[in-house]
Amino acid sequence: MADRSVRAAHARLDRLLRERRLTLGVNIGLMNRPGSPVFRRIETALPIFLGIMGVVIAVAIGGFPLGLLALTAGLAVWFLVILPRLKDQVYERTLGYISSDPEAFLRVWEAGAVTLRRGGEECRPPGGDGAAFVRETRTQQEQDREDGLA
Repeated sequence: MADRSVRAAHARLDRLLRERRLTLGVNIGLMNRPGSPVFRRIETALPIFLGIMGVVIAVAIGGFPLGLLALTAGLAVWFLVILPRLKDQVYERTLGYISSDPEAFLRVWEAGAVTLRRGGEECRPPGGDGAAFVRETRTQQEQDREDGLA
């Protein structure tokens, strides 16, 4: 169970991410592999399996030229449609996972799978102190108060 300061830092991190004062960077390669809490095998395996089967069927029906055309079309679909969607889904699941529990964020941080960005500054594990980076970042309300707007 996380102590009070860790829970407070986590709540602040959630708020800063919602306000877009911090940006979460996700290493998709680390988060989309077996053993990751947000990995879904079917998302990666099914499109690849269907693509391979499509190429094999195309070669069987129309020979090498049709197989080459099917391979080209399959690669275009993979890189232009499926991969961007897969990246977005992994990012959203990672964001949901780290927002769910302070321990979840700490596990992902220690694995080096996420970074925090504020403007041009970036905090990376293992050398960066994520909690200090979060504490130093002002919420919108704090910024307005400092600017005399609140």
